[in-house]
Amino acid sequence: MSDTKTLLSFAVEMAEEAGKIMRHYFTLSDKGVEIKADHSPVSIADRKINRLLIERVQQVFSGHGVRGEEESYNQSSNELWVCDPIDGTVGFIWGVPTAMFSLAYVVDGQPQVAAIYEPQLNKLYTAVKGDGAFLNGEKLCVSQHTSLYRANVGMTSSVGRLLEREAFCKALLAAGTRLSTMPGNVLNGSLVARGHLDGYIFPGRGAHDIAAEKLIIEEAGGKVTSLDGVEQRYDGEIRGAVVSNGYIHQALVEQLRQFGVENYLGHSK
Repeated sequence: MSDTKTLLSFAVEMAEEAGKIMRHYFTLSDKGVEIKADHSPVSIADRKINRLLIERVQQVFSGHGVRGEEESYNQSSNELWVCDPIDGTVGFIWGVPTAMFSLAYVVDGQPQVAAIYEPQLNKLYTAVKGDGAFLNGEKLCVSQHTSLYRANVGMTSSVGRLLEREAFCKALLAAGTRLSTMPGNVLNGSLVARGHLDGYIFPGRGAHDIAAEKLIIEEAGGKVTSLDGVEQRYDGEIRGAVVSNGYIHQALVEQLRQFGVENYLGHSK
């Protein structure tokens, strides 16, 4: 395994290069959009960033692999770069400046180094396991809110899927929780790391959405588990994620158990 300074430097360089690509295509009316088999859109910027990561990993870390949302390479390696080239592609295509780049260096399923970049606002989140989490060099810390009452919790931005989980939403609202529906899994996770959200429920199965924020949030003092409330690997399919400041984590897990974790996952892509 390479030293963490080298790994973090690589992750930051990739984030900065991805940001340049994102800013370029964000201003164009034609973003080369295609529809994938799962009916979600992908832009030419998504594909270019994912391809660039694979090429750079092949050049710099020949034994490593890449697990990307759009393209993967050497996934059998125990050292993987898990990447979402653009989290929030729909907003990116529409011209909403909330899209983010997410990259984690994962060893045996566990994130060790992470970089998340919000290019429109030039916000770079970084973390190395055991060394804390930072935003543009300033140390991050999650909120200290201890109850679901008046907690700020993010959920999926899809109105249709919110309606499918109506009973779950009503249970949180009855507990006095404030729900938000901001787009972008990584954006919501970054807000938890900064202490602006107390929690976030991620309903999907892609490790690329959560691997980097898992490390950043936990290094900021928070907690990230599956929807079942247990630890999981980030080199394959996951069972959603409960992302929190740690204090309200178990309460969110309990609400999910009452609703039914399989039912919650069943409403995801």
